[in-house]
Amino acid sequence: MRIDNFNILASTFRFRETEAEQELHEIFDVLGDSFAEVQRTSVSGLLRCLTHIDLFILGGMLSELLKEEPWRFRHVLRVLPIEAVTEAEIEIIRKSVRKISKRIPPTQTFRITVEKRHNSMKSMDLIRAIASDIERNVNLSNPDWIVLVEVIQNVAGLSVIKPYQVFSSVVEMRKLGEKSI
Repeated sequence: MRIDNFNILASTFRFRETEAEQELHEIFDVLGDSFAEVQRTSVSGLLRCLTHIDLFILGGMLSELLKEEPWRFRHVLRVLPIEAVTEAEIEIIRKSVRKISKRIPPTQTFRITVEKRHNSMKSMDLIRAIASDIERNVNLSNPDWIVLVEVIQNVAGLSVIKPYQVFSSVVEMRKLGEKSI
């Protein structure tokens, strides 16, 4: 897999990448993609994946699998869908986000979430550049949409997603525990 050829970022505990990589292969296989690729990044605890599963339903599929077979999730912490991969330069990111953010309806709200790893770009400069192109209301605490910018060294993964499309095994396990009380 080329460094810019991924559509999922997954996080795990530091130094548990090998176990998480194996776990992700098993999970993707159960979900119907036995050819999914999983690869470590230069960042400890972060993996990039390439799957053929629809990114916008993957979070729900993972949540359902966790409810049915919670033992499968021991190392995978979060799974983030990535719609576009670009160079990690503000103007390039801005132009790419401008294209994919058009599907946010005019009456709905958004939040920009930037996660940077091994990059000196200033988050606020990036947020200002992106926000200037999205003529929608901002809601930082309960947005309808999340504009996700994941920067890893010189590569940026971008998505415009609903909050429920971000999968967190910790959050899902907590929900399961609350239901059993």
